[in-house]
Amino acid sequence: MHAVDLAAVFTAVLVFVGFAGVLARQRFMMRLPGAIALALQLPSRGTRWLYGIGRYVDGEFRWYRALGVGTRPSRVLRRGHVQVLTRRSPVASEKHSLPSSVIIIECRSDEGPFAMALSEGAYTGFVSWLESSAPMP
Repeated sequence: MHAVDLAAVFTAVLVFVGFAGVLARQRFMMRLPGAIALALQLPSRGTRWLYGIGRYVDGEFRWYRALGVGTRPSRVLRRGHVQVLTRRSPVASEKHSLPSSVIIIECRSDEGPFAMALSEGAYTGFVSWLESSAPMP
């Protein structure tokens, strides 16, 4: 084999291992207790929905990006510091990026406003988790 062929095979193997690692991380995280799939929209990122996995850990809701390799959450919401402002269905411009069955909630936290798209069951769980804490000042 030539050096170019070896480099191409080595690169292909590295890409495959990287994708496998991301998928294994995602699968592992979805199997953990308290994990849900959801999309997050941050005003600092415009109207783009970021897909990820949320986990309830003690008094925190930790959100991890779906396509990442890190083990630290991208955003942490503390119970008692999050307020749900509105609940709505996806609008026409969001229907191409979100399933029609999701519920979108617009929220406010200490870090500022954000929106979450989640299933009916995940919405019920999130609101119950918030209500089990002291009210936001």
